Amino acid sequence: MLGWFISSLGFGAVVPFVSIYFHTELGVPMSLIGSFFLVAAVLRSSSQIIGGELSDRIGRRRLLIISQANRAAVFIATGVAIAFQAGFWVIAGILMLNYLLSSYFQPVASAMIVDLVPKEKRVEGYSVLRTAGNAGWGTGPAIGGFLAYYGYEYLFYFCGISALISGILIWTFVGETFRKSENSSSESFMASFSVLKNNPTFNVFMISALLLFLTMGQLVSTLSVYMSKTLEFSSRSIGWVYTYNALLVILFQIPVSRMIRKINMFKLMIISSFLYFIAYALMGWVHTYPLILLMITIITSGEIIGIPTGNTIVSYMSPEGKHGRYQGIYSLATTLGWSVGPFIGGVSMDLLPDPKVLWFVLSLFSFMAVWGFLWLKHHEKACCGSAEPL
Repeated sequence: MLGWFISSLGFGAVVPFVSIYFHTELGVPMSLIGSFFLVAAVLRSSSQIIGGELSDRIGRRRLLIISQANRAAVFIATGVAIAFQAGFWVIAGILMLNYLLSSYFQPVASAMIVDLVPKEKRVEGYSVLRTAGNAGWGTGPAIGGFLAYYGYEYLFYFCGISALISGILIWTFVGETFRKSENSSSESFMASFSVLKNNPTFNVFMISALLLFLTMGQLVSTLSVYMSKTLEFSSRSIGWVYTYNALLVILFQIPVSRMIRKINMFKLMIISSFLYFIAYALMGWVHTYPLILLMITIITSGEIIGIPTGNTIVSYMSPEGKHGRYQGIYSLATTLGWSVGPFIGGVSMDLLPDPKVLWFVLSLFSFMAVWGFLWLKHHEKACCGSAEPL
């Protein structure tokens, strides 16, 4: 948890300012910056599948340490490149290398939760991890804004040092949790996708999760542009919206997870998806700051319920010895949703000038996810082998 917090602290300090640096300092057009993040998302997704698969072969701890060491080296190299005024393509190439070499931290850590935490407490386990990440993400941009004043290179030095500290903490205090079993993976890496070929219920879950995350992905870029251009909120007011989101998660993620841990998990995913649908379908009718905060409260409620529950369901669906593989493939779906969602949102903003129509269309992804999770709830016994596994 502490390692994840420190890593997120550094990463949160950098991410909001990468686009600003590219656009304002290097004069890169936004279309090229958008393409950069789309390619980065593909590389990150690939890395997460490889990391999840490797963790079922060589263990979790080693990969977590390697991930943070790679991240530290790449971000420090990025800071040096910025200090020497390297061009966009050099800096973008270094950052792409980071996505490829170190993005497997998340699925490996998610698989480690399965190793450490009994089934009945996994939602709480994922909630603790998620709270740590949100605390880092919520604090990081404030530190980043301070460091950016002195030079963008210091953002990347800070992120590199944070990743290094995280890796040292894991190396010093975290033991190996993976125990090889007869089901442990010895197949080729391409065999990872046999999970999708031979498990139709897992496919439905993946598609439903992807649809939900396509709506979730509107939170940062699409919503921030809407608040700035349409509602004419100041940058400071928009920043407080996201701080409010992070604070809600930090304050309520763990207690809410304890309250809902005995509720059927597919029901929780249905509730989460429906909350997202309601909030975004109503977003086009919202014109005041208090109502935006109300919508963020509904969205964050869905986030608190749905994100740790999704990881927990995957842990139930995955057989012993293959938790890393399943968490890696699930990370592929969630990462694609987070990354492709803003792209769809941006295109939709150009094509649908009426905000009421725009936000209703974007909310439909989560509405379709409701039906996917309803189908899974109805076929729960076939999905997981018992009447009440979740």
